[in-house]
Amino acid sequence: MTAPKPEAQERIADARNALADVINRARYTDETTVLTHRKKRVAAVVSIEFYERALAALDEQRSPVGSRIQPDVAKD
Repeated sequence: MTAPKPEAQERIADARNALADVINRARYTDETTVLTHRKKRVAAVVSIEFYERALAALDEQRSPVGSRIQPDVAKD
């Protein structure tokens, strides 16, 4: 078994205000941030490496559902 990895816990509102920091901690230090809503753990931000290992360990596959961000459309 490996040593425990760091895990932060933040309210969704606080994480939203510091989203770049939350993402950078996952990306560069492999730190998980557990998001809470009314003190209940509801989601987690993890590195892509962790996510991919979890999918492989669970023998699951996911397919992209598209982006919610609309591309800029050139206006004539």
